[in-house]
Parts: sequence; C-alpha cells; structure tokens
Amino acid sequence: GGNTKPRSLRFTWNMKTTSSLHPDSIIEEIKRVLKANNCDFDQSEKYLLVCMHGDAATDSLVQWEMEVCKLPRLSLNGVRFKRISGTSIGFKNVASKIANELNL
Repeated sequence: GGNTKPRSLRFTWNMKTTSSLHPDSIIEEIKRVLKANNCDFDQSEKYLLVCMHGDAATDSLVQWEMEVCKLPRLSLNGVRFKRISGTSIGFKNVASKIANELNL
C-alpha cells in the first residue's frame, strides 16, 4: 500500500491504547513487544502489522491486525487491534497481554 501516513479514525471505542508518540515510534514499540511474546508478524503497510501467535497443531493459533491510527479529535495516535482468525478468548488473552506491555 502507498499509505505513508496513519489513517484517521473518528471513533475510538475499539482503541486499546492511545499515545502522543510519533507513529514510527509506536510501530517500533509494538514490534518489540510482539517479539518479546514470541509473536510472528508481517508488516503489510507502514502502519499495519499482521500478527500471529500460538500453534496451528494445537488449534491455539490466533491471527490479528495491529494498526497505528490517528485520533484527530484527541490529537493522539491509537493502536487498533482486530482479530483475523482464532478463538475470541485466545485473541483477547494475547491482545490484552500485548496492550498491557506496550510503553506508550
């Protein structure tokens, strides 16, 4: 994708985390926490990561997106989590662990 700027999102209800850091710093921090939690990830766009955690063999594999977005109303950036596949409880567990470990 040719997106060099984070998308602007008007609504914030699905934001786990907000930050006044630069989007590039937020992405680096997300990658640090993903690596620390043995998550695999693919950077499909500048501010969009597709993440994976768990084991397909034991049916515990969870895939999700993490995207850095602008929150113009708050003059902040936010991190959006979106489940792609896997159980919702598995997703909730890994997403909340990552959200809690982000230093934003």
